[in-house]
Amino acid sequence: MLNVIKLNFLGKSNFTERLTEKFKGKGLLGSFLIGVVFALAFCPYSGALYFGMLIPMTISSVDGLYLPIVFAFGTGLPVVLFTYLLAFAASSVGIFYVKSTKVEKLMRSIVGVVFILTGLYYVFIFSGVI
Repeated sequence: MLNVIKLNFLGKSNFTERLTEKFKGKGLLGSFLIGVVFALAFCPYSGALYFGMLIPMTISSVDGLYLPIVFAFGTGLPVVLFTYLLAFAASSVGIFYVKSTKVEKLMRSIVGVVFILTGLYYVFIFSGVI
C-alpha cells in the first residue's frame, strides 16, 4: 500500500487495461472487438439461461412465445443504457477519475500506515511489552 515493495513480475493484471492497450489505436474496429470480447465473456451465462430455461418454457406454453422477445429486451436494454452513459458521460468520468485517483493514493498511504501501526500494537500487546 505504501509502494515500498515493488511487484513488477506481476505485470498488469487488470483485464480491461490490457484490452484497452491492445485495441487503443484501432478506432471503430477496436471498439467493436472489445465489445465482442465482453459479449463472449457473458455469453455462457446467457446461453445457459436461454437454452436451459427459456426455450423449454417457450415450448411448454403458447404464451411462452413472447419470452424470447422479453429476454432480448431485458438483456439488451441495460447494455444500450450503459453504452449511452459511457459515450456521453466520458468527459465527466475522466474528471472524476483524476480526482478519485488522487484521493485513492492518499487513502492508500493512510491505510498502509494504520495497518503498520495496528500490527506493531498487536506485536507489543502479545509479546507482553505493553
